[in-house]
Amino acid sequence: MKKVVCLGDSITEGFGLAAEEAYPYLLQKHLGEEYEVINAGVTAHCVINELNADGGVMGLPYVRTERYAQGIAAAGDIYVVMLGTNDAQDGLWDDGNGKDPNSDMISMIHRFNFHYQSILDDIRRVAPNAEIYMVYPVPVLNCIWPKHQQKYLDIVLEHLKELAAANPTVHTIDMYGTFRAKGQEWLEQNYQEDRLHPGAEGAALIAKTVLEAIC
Repeated sequence: MKKVVCLGDSITEGFGLAAEEAYPYLLQKHLGEEYEVINAGVTAHCVINELNADGGVMGLPYVRTERYAQGIAAAGDIYVVMLGTNDAQDGLWDDGNGKDPNSDMISMIHRFNFHYQSILDDIRRVAPNAEIYMVYPVPVLNCIWPKHQQKYLDIVLEHLKELAAANPTVHTIDMYGTFRAKGQEWLEQNYQEDRLHPGAEGAALIAKTVLEAIC
C-alpha cells in the first residue's frame, strides 16, 4: 500500500467543510484501497517559524504541531505540501485600526524560503525516495479578515517558484493557476463566505488536480 501524506493548513484540513468534503478524503476515494491518504493539515498555521523581538513566536508555525510531526514520521511514499496562505498576511486587525505584530508574517517573508526548505529537508530525511509535490496555494479573494490579501500571496508565490527552482526533484502543482483559470465568477461562487477557503466544489477541484499530478 502506498502512503500519501498531505501537509498543509486549513485548506488541507478542510476548514468549514464536512469531513467527507476535505480534499484528502476525496483523494482517498479516488485512489482506492491501494493507497492510504493521511490528512496532516492544521488550520491557521504558517511556514515561517520565527521569534519576534520579545522572544514570542510569530504566528502559528506548522512545524511545531503534532500533526506535522506525525506526517513526517509516517515516511510516506508521496508528500503533497500546500502551505503559504497564512504567511500571506500582515496581522491587520479586523477593524483596520492596528496590527498584531505577532501575526505580521509578511514582514518575515525573507525567511520563508529557509523554513519551507526545512520542511522539504525533513521529508527527505525520513523518506529519501518519496515523491514530493509542492502546491502553489489557491487565490485569496476579498477576505473578511483584512490581514489576508492577494498582494501578499503574490509575494509568497514568487518565493515558492524560487524554491521549486532550487529543488529540481520536487514536483510542482499550480493550484493557483488552476483556480484562476476557472474565472472570477466561478471563484466567487465556490469559495466560502470568508472568501479565503474554497467550498466543497473547490475542494473537489483540489483533489482532482492532485490526483492527476500524482498518478
